[in-house]
Amino acid sequence: MTIFLRNNRWSIVWGIFILILTLMPGNAIPRVPIWIDRLHPDKLVHLFIFMVFSFLLIKGFVKPGNPGFVRDFAMIWAIIISIFIGGATELLQGWVIPLRTADWKDFFADTFGTMVAVIALWAHEFLASE
Repeated sequence: MTIFLRNNRWSIVWGIFILILTLMPGNAIPRVPIWIDRLHPDKLVHLFIFMVFSFLLIKGFVKPGNPGFVRDFAMIWAIIISIFIGGATELLQGWVIPLRTADWKDFFADTFGTMVAVIALWAHEFLASE
């Protein structure tokens, strides 16, 4: 278990970072000028943080010392975990967190960021094997 935690320490830290950012009360989030808000930069933030999270999960899962079912299915586990956390944080924002609302577009941005990381790592692995 300690090897697994050591191998995945950066994805754990990044996951905690995601939880802190996404579960902050609405009044704790800095406001941006209206012209920036119209560009929906929060969707890019969601995409980026989940892309990094999925990348860190996959890189941690494939390290030696992890159980075979984790290493062999690292991308699938990263997709499941990332999408679950993205969905759970959106539901918590809608039901529990003060001054926050759930947004399907945020969830789709989370999922898209996950898929960008998975496809990029898969393509890199595929091209490196040729």
